[in-house]
Amino acid sequence: MTLTICVGVAFFIAWCFVSPLWPQLAGFLSVNDRLEKADVVVALAGGSERAPYAADLYLKGLAPRVIMSGCGSSAKQMAVAAAVRGVDPGDIIIEGKAESTYENALYTREIIVAANFRSAIIVTSPYHTRRTKLVFDRLFRNTGIKLFYSTAPGSGFNENGLCCSPAERQVVRREYIKLIYYWFRYWQ
Repeated sequence: MTLTICVGVAFFIAWCFVSPLWPQLAGFLSVNDRLEKADVVVALAGGSERAPYAADLYLKGLAPRVIMSGCGSSAKQMAVAAAVRGVDPGDIIIEGKAESTYENALYTREIIVAANFRSAIIVTSPYHTRRTKLVFDRLFRNTGIKLFYSTAPGSGFNENGLCCSPAERQVVRREYIKLIYYWFRYWQ
């Protein structure tokens, strides 16, 4: 049964990547909720546009605290970038252990629960939000914590909505492979 599913998924993926569906495939990856005030903004490491956007949300008053989540120095660099942008350093929490999207969710959940936050805005790049949403929703299930997802502008990914460059299509391919990996790794 598992082999049949894997073969079916492989054929589906092969068909998708030779089809003219690139704009739809890229568009599906992006999740952008209507934002409301939250207790904290969580910026995930991995894109230089994420920390400044998290800072902008903080400065607009959408949350009084910011968590920078990423491995070691990347979280610290994000905190510096946010502080330079105007975030009070005392309002920044550094989560420096995460080395994957799954660990971003796992470790930030510990911080959010311990701080008794009831809501969070999760910031990442457009191509990364679908997988981020799947992981965070799964790990935050039954916590009562409301999550909002927002894509950081300025990533350069699929900005015209056509997903026409080879680089954009490569990002889409990689992200769908990661989605499938995460599905089998964390949901079986």
